[in-house]
Order: sequence, then structure tokens, then C-alpha cells
Amino acid sequence: MEIDIRPATEDDIPGILEVIADRIGEEDAAEAEIVLRDPKFDRSRWFVAASSDEVLSTAAIFPGQLRVGEVSVGAGAIEFVATRETAEGKGLVRRLMDKIHETASDRGEMVQWIVGITYFYRRFGYEYAIPVEGMHMIGIGEAPPMPKGWSVRNADEGEIRAVAGAQTATGRSADVALGGTQWMWDVYRRSPNYEVVIAKGPKGQGVGRIYAYEDDRYLMDVIANSHNAAAALTNAASEDGTRDLSIMSRLAPRPYLESLAPVIESGDAYYLRMADPMAVLEALRPVLAKRLASHQGEPVEGDALISLYGSSIRFTYGAGKIGPMRREGPVPGPISAGGSGVAPDLIVSLILGPLGAAGLAALHPDVNLGEQAELMETLFPVQTCDVHSWVVP
Repeated sequence: MEIDIRPATEDDIPGILEVIADRIGEEDAAEAEIVLRDPKFDRSRWFVAASSDEVLSTAAIFPGQLRVGEVSVGAGAIEFVATRETAEGKGLVRRLMDKIHETASDRGEMVQWIVGITYFYRRFGYEYAIPVEGMHMIGIGEAPPMPKGWSVRNADEGEIRAVAGAQTATGRSADVALGGTQWMWDVYRRSPNYEVVIAKGPKGQGVGRIYAYEDDRYLMDVIANSHNAAAALTNAASEDGTRDLSIMSRLAPRPYLESLAPVIESGDAYYLRMADPMAVLEALRPVLAKRLASHQGEPVEGDALISLYGSSIRFTYGAGKIGPMRREGPVPGPISAGGSGVAPDLIVSLILGPLGAAGLAALHPDVNLGEQAELMETLFPVQTCDVHSWVVP
């Protein structure tokens, strides 16, 4: 049986929806249909594995950006991965992911991220690189009352641009952010799965995305500039305290959320993939140079080596300048060569820095900073992260 891996066509839509409804859920299929029939959506971003006229497997990648400091690069969020039960075990998801990766440069995307099955996507070059935010748990009857003078309502079409802009601005409270587009927020507004809500009161406002799953409620993408804003969103999302509510924590509003309930760490992480970490480092040279310039020790300069064991990256540094990056061959003994060694499946964690270079080296024997330790810790410090996820991780 010949199976074709290609972008979806309009004729594929019924088959795609059938697969998603069967393997993910009817509501998810309704959401997928909104996307696939939206004239603003580039259908070349939605791929299928098809035999004759039957869709066997499918996956989509939505546009986004990775921002580190003041530098942003194109990124893509992978969603709606599903395979017919009768077609499982044939390597179709691998082929779909290969196609997504092969076409990434055409879309201007250097990074992909996904929330998915435990371990599964590591087989396709993904790395658990950024921790999933914890949850603030609000039980039935525990939600605060609606603050006086406050109200919460669904956002309308004309407000989505402002909502998307506010989400991007709130993400800037973190050193690293992965975010979607205004178009994605309009999909959420139209989706049967979510409510995009706006809270307004005498001295503040807030934004959130509510997801209802059976009897539970989830509050995601919270923006709150006061305790009352967080309380109003919590009251509305929990239906005046009649539902259990899980609130995804977030850096900017965390003080207000922690006043409602302590954060419970997830212990999970987002999958990320960088096909070419050196290219990402090249793009991040202004950020790295700024970190070098802020170094408090003696002035430093030299030629740095980061070995990925099977390949290596070199760059000059000094006088507050970095690079350019140079791609070189394997250096299996980087410490004796005066460099640092980083396992290739940990390089994304190094660049995005939730642990920093020192923390990463403390956990992993194949991350060894060597005599470059001070330089590596300066260039790759601990960084805070803000990640936008289509689904609840």
C-alpha cells in the first residue's frame, strides 16, 4: 500500500476530522474544522499521510515565535497529531514529523515545540527543554467572591488583537517566551473548547482562557494586574466556586495567583527541537554579547569551543562582542582542548536556560563546562520562561 505524505487539501478535511474525532475527541475535531476551513489559515501547514483517498494520519504546525531577550526567531507549535487505530505502528507519525521538519525553513521556523505523549517525541529529535508551569488548585467552594465593581465577559472579535498583544507583552516578563499569533487567539475565540474572557474593574483588568473538561475547569494564559483581577477571573472560571479549578501558573501574575492558592509544580516539561542550534546561537549573538558585556569579572577574550561530541561550535569573544559562530567537526575530548562539552540532546536546554549552564552540568555527566565554566555560566545563565500552549499540558 503506497502512502503519500503531503499537505492537506480541501478534499482531505472530512477524513482529517474523522481521525481526530476518533482518536482525540469530537470537540477537538470541531476545533480542527474551524482551522481547516478558515481562509486565513495556510493549509500547507497541515499534513496528512494518505492512501488513495483515505487519511490515515495527520499533524499540523501553527505559526509562532521564540523570543530570547530582545531577539526573536520563527517557531512552530505542533498540534492535532492523530493516527487511525488500524494504521498505527507503520511509522506514519515519524514521516509526518520529518515532513514538518523538512519544510520548516520554508516557513521561516528555527524551532518547534509540542506537548505530547511521554518520551514519544524524543525519538524525533525533541528535548524536554522548558518546565511546564505548575498549577494553582482551587477546590469547590474555595474560589473568592467576585470583587465589588468587577465583571468578566467573553472577548468579542474586535478585542482579539488587543488580547493577543497583551499576551505577548505579558510574556516579556520572562527572559524566554514561546508564543502564538493573533490568528490563534481568534481560533480560541471561535472554538467550542475555550472561552477567551476579559475581566474589568474599577482599578484594573485581566485576561484568561477557560477550558472546560467534564466537571473540571482550567484557567490558562492568565493576565492580571491586581489581586482583584486574579480573583475575578478565578471566580468566573470556577463558575462562582461551583467547579474545581486548575489555574496554570505564570511569571507575571504569579504573586496574585499565589495569594489564592500555592503553586503545585508539574514535574513535566515542554518538548522543543532545534534542527540547527548553531544557527539559533548565531541569531542570539546580540543577547550573548550583552551578557558578556555585563560580566563583572576581569575582562575576558578568546576563542570558545562548545563540543556536541559529534560536531562542535566555535566562536570568538571579547570586548563585549561574540562570534560569528563557526561550525566545526567532532571534538570527543573538549575539556582537554580547553572547551566545554554538551550532549546534543541537551543543547536546547543550555540555550534556553531554565537551569543555566551550571545547573545543567550539575545534573548531567555529559555536560562538562571545563575551564570555560565562567564564560559558559555568563553566556548561559538561568532564565525564566513563558510558554504558550494550545492545550493544557
